[in-house]
Amino acid sequence: MSETYPEEVVADAMEPIISLDVPLILQASIKRHGKNLMELATSLLDAGIDELHVRSVIGHACSSYRDELITAILRLGDRHEI
Repeated sequence: MSETYPEEVVADAMEPIISLDVPLILQASIKRHGKNLMELATSLLDAGIDELHVRSVIGHACSSYRDELITAILRLGDRHEI
């Protein structure tokens, strides 16, 4: 059995977020989110939670955050059109 690294789990889950064209004003939020996810993944793995479950939890958190981020990006775009 191979060891699970939280960096890999978070990087895989964050890929759809990283691929977005994000305004500079929101980039600090993405970094903060990634750091929080890294801490969560590390804690879950250290607690003995299996990799599949950790990936599911982190993936769900990223999916939810991505939706919120897209909404924020669209709202920022609306402001610039005014």
